[in-house]
Amino acid sequence: MSSLFNTTPLACDAFDLSSILSLTTPLWVFDIDRSHVVWANDAAVALWQADSQDDLYQRDMGADMSASIAERLKQYQSDFEKDKKTFSEVWTLYPNGRPLTYRIMISGYRLPDGRLGMLCEAMAEAQETPDKLRSAEALNHIPIAISLFSKGGLPLYTNAAARSIYGSSILPLPERFVNRSDHSELIQLLEEDEHVTLISQVWTETGMRWHEISARNCNDAVSGSPAYILSEVDVTELKDNEHKVRYLAHHDTLTGLYNRNYVHLAFPELLTSAADANLKMAMMLIDLDKFKTINDTLGHDCGDQLLMHVAQVLEQQVGSAGHIARLGGDEFIILIPMRDKAEMERLCHHLLSEIATDCHIGDHRLNSKASIGVSLFPAHGRDLASLMKHADLALYDSKDKGRNTFSFFRPALQMAVLRQRSLERDLVHAAQHKEFVLYYQPRVSCRSNEIHSVEALLRWNHPNRGILYPGHFVDALEETGLIHEVGTWIAQQVGHDQRYLKQSGYDIPISINVSPKQFSNHDFSRALVEALVHSQCPAHRIELEITEGMLMGDGYDSKETLEKLKAEGFSIAIDDFGTGYSNLAYIQDYPISSLKIDRSFIKAIDKQAPVVNLVLSLCRLTGITAVAEGVETPEQLQWLEENKCDQYQGYIFSRAVPLHEVIELLDNPPILAYPYRKENDDHADSLKATLDLPPEPELMWEQSRG
Repeated sequence: MSSLFNTTPLACDAFDLSSILSLTTPLWVFDIDRSHVVWANDAAVALWQADSQDDLYQRDMGADMSASIAERLKQYQSDFEKDKKTFSEVWTLYPNGRPLTYRIMISGYRLPDGRLGMLCEAMAEAQETPDKLRSAEALNHIPIAISLFSKGGLPLYTNAAARSIYGSSILPLPERFVNRSDHSELIQLLEEDEHVTLISQVWTETGMRWHEISARNCNDAVSGSPAYILSEVDVTELKDNEHKVRYLAHHDTLTGLYNRNYVHLAFPELLTSAADANLKMAMMLIDLDKFKTINDTLGHDCGDQLLMHVAQVLEQQVGSAGHIARLGGDEFIILIPMRDKAEMERLCHHLLSEIATDCHIGDHRLNSKASIGVSLFPAHGRDLASLMKHADLALYDSKDKGRNTFSFFRPALQMAVLRQRSLERDLVHAAQHKEFVLYYQPRVSCRSNEIHSVEALLRWNHPNRGILYPGHFVDALEETGLIHEVGTWIAQQVGHDQRYLKQSGYDIPISINVSPKQFSNHDFSRALVEALVHSQCPAHRIELEITEGMLMGDGYDSKETLEKLKAEGFSIAIDDFGTGYSNLAYIQDYPISSLKIDRSFIKAIDKQAPVVNLVLSLCRLTGITAVAEGVETPEQLQWLEENKCDQYQGYIFSRAVPLHEVIELLDNPPILAYPYRKENDDHADSLKATLDLPPEPELMWEQSRG
């Protein structure tokens, strides 16, 4: 559409229409708001091919009007309100559906009720070629803002779309831009190239917007002078979406903190800047203690609320001094400048204190605690990977210290990791090359000294270090997941060994220690039964030893698991009783056949006698077999016999030994292990001296985890 500002506007408020009824030039007044012609001379009636003026007035001109033309007429109305101007444009009219092209002079006209309409004057455009007519019609509908400016930036032309964006008072080109530097860049680019594109912020009638501006060098068709022609498309929504995508790419959606992506993108640059400025930095890894328990017991919504609370605490305490991010789960990271180590220690103490402050989430009052690992730049590393690795080692050190504390990285932690990795590699090799062996410790009757059963205890026949006890390697078995493979092998081997004992004339049960990871596996019962299939060992000849802590069931139903195992025929023993929850009341609620009193009570039997007697009484009342662990002296054995303890284990009878030595003990029980009698005082003194042995190294799964 062609549109030119006329410098001699028609008067619109006092114009006498009656005097021009007979003019041959078509004239009509259009009510923009209601899309009706409200006055027309005879020539206009003829142009519109109406039967009469009343016929023309009844026509709804908005019925076939495109949305772009309707919007454009509204823009004219707004322009007339601001300034009395006349516009000259080429229009294609459609009276009775036939296209007729005219140049229309448009000016404002005040209607009787005070609203603003427009006065239209039509002049035939016989000179226009089809291409020019079509281009003019296209410009009537195009939503792209098109403007022509002189080289000095003065406006020469704007189409309707541009006027709807910028208003009728067109600003010089430099004043359109929010940042004048964008205008300077545009002009510089146009000096170097004929056509350029730039995305920039501009001022519009509705405020600041983002426009994609396509600019080209050209000449003004009227004066022939060099000019710039601009076409513009509003891309504000795209820029907003781009901003949202960028925000989501760099921020955690739950807490609003930076995320892992930001850490890997921005932290290296921050470290480089710190190195250039010779600044010290600290990297802090913060992990909430026992967060999984909160998720499991109170639900993930409550867990999310707690994470948001901790994020707020970190922002309040660190603020803009450092960069805070959530790495995922319940782990946060902070990179912050520091003056000295003492300053970091104060900050760690403060953060731990603030995180532990009570917070109310729904009906719950929580005071989460955290562990912190710290690495220092550049002392502990000059790149992100090194600092994160060393902070992670320090974090694990804090966990090992008992949680709710902080640790700084030190080289010894890395050496421990290297040893751990070497141990894990060796364990994989051990599992593949059958380096594990089983030793057996007898469980003996306190009254008759007969062996009632034996307990299978794992040993590692290390090719370089000899026989190793579980305390050296069982944690690594659990961390690597090898515990399941090794546990299956133990069950298979125990099955074969039990059958061998039976064939040797001793059909006694064997007990197996079960680790927490094995017990929490939903498939544990089935795997155990399958492991015994090849040996044809019946499940009722196998006893499973678990600890008190495993009864509480973190993430699994321990009672359901025990009932399932009991149904398969296995008997259940509670190992190391007294070192865990020690709740005597709940013991009777579980299908337990044996209760093993921890060696610490037997060692201090003179002080712990009331407690041990209470346990023994409970066992008698519930029909549970009481077994004393760690019996080493005749006095201990005598006390247990006198107080009606059922069975015992310990050095006084035998250490854990290979299977062939178990058969020797069954064939020839040691005389020294018979109960101590008062009438044998002299013999007892020599017996005690003979048995003055050091405590046996850690034997059980849970003891080794300590």
